[in-house]
Amino acid sequence: MDLIKTLEQLSVAPGPAGAEDGARQIAINLLTPYMDQITVDTLGNVMGRKSCGRSNAPHVVVEAHLDEIGFVVTGVKGTFLTLSALGRIDPRLLPGAQLRLLSDPPKSGVIACLPPHVLSPETMKKGIALDDLTLDLGLTEEEAKAIPLGTPVVYDTVPFAMGDDFFCGKALDNRASMAAVLFALDQFGDKLDQIDLTVLFSVQEELGCRGVIPALFALAPDYCIAVDVTFAYTPDADPYKTFPMGSGAAIGLSPTLNRDLTERLRQLAEEQNIPHQIEVMPGGTGTTASMGQISRTGIPTALISLPIKYMHSPREIVGLSDIKAVAALLAALLEDLGGARHA
Repeated sequence: MDLIKTLEQLSVAPGPAGAEDGARQIAINLLTPYMDQITVDTLGNVMGRKSCGRSNAPHVVVEAHLDEIGFVVTGVKGTFLTLSALGRIDPRLLPGAQLRLLSDPPKSGVIACLPPHVLSPETMKKGIALDDLTLDLGLTEEEAKAIPLGTPVVYDTVPFAMGDDFFCGKALDNRASMAAVLFALDQFGDKLDQIDLTVLFSVQEELGCRGVIPALFALAPDYCIAVDVTFAYTPDADPYKTFPMGSGAAIGLSPTLNRDLTERLRQLAEEQNIPHQIEVMPGGTGTTASMGQISRTGIPTALISLPIKYMHSPREIVGLSDIKAVAALLAALLEDLGGARHA
């Protein structure tokens, strides 16, 4: 598996929350070689199933959300379109940003902005609201009015490799975690023959984890392992709440996560010299892992996270070595759950 090529495919695929069609098809294409069966449920969750054929084998769900943040068209101002957010967006990043309207065919445009020459110092110090911004697609008034309200929009970012270990692109929250799951299947799949495995790429996480809730209820697994992103260190960030790039997988430690699974992750990482760190979350995790904990009568759930810089921006950055560490740790836990360590 070419990790950079996989990241490129996943990053460019359009899949804002509630309109994940483009990303879903790429996910199906990438997942199919490793699974016995692929299904898509009513909400659009992608579920790949691989059975080991052993009676009473534990059923483990590995989950990573498929959707990305984005926008939706809400109106027209002359030749410009107005937008609302799908997920948490920082409007300060938007003036001049390149976006793509998911029409047929798609159209690229730019968020309108005034040049600094005509802005007063007071105006430049003020915050920016998404309601004050518009999307310029180079349309006439008639063409703008013809754009259906509700048409989704995403960042229009060309991904690229950075140096020897980094990758930049849009939607790496959470496509980088999907890449880690795929890398684990590709590199360690032959060790995962003692469990019934379901890979769940869930939808609408950015709108409140709406996809994973019914999916886990229907699957009713014995264990759930969520894979998501966490905050990487940058000079303007709190060093106690972030993780250096290249430091490996972040093991979630939270009251809402299963203590036994969390401890297994820690032990496996130490035994197998997998780069890792501990992410302490005194409350909920803010991820789909919290949905596993309360599904049905409660599913033992663990969380493995990947450090990412500039989350929810047009250009996010992840480390290839961190993705590989997440994949190695995930595979180690799956092998452990299959009983390999206790045979």
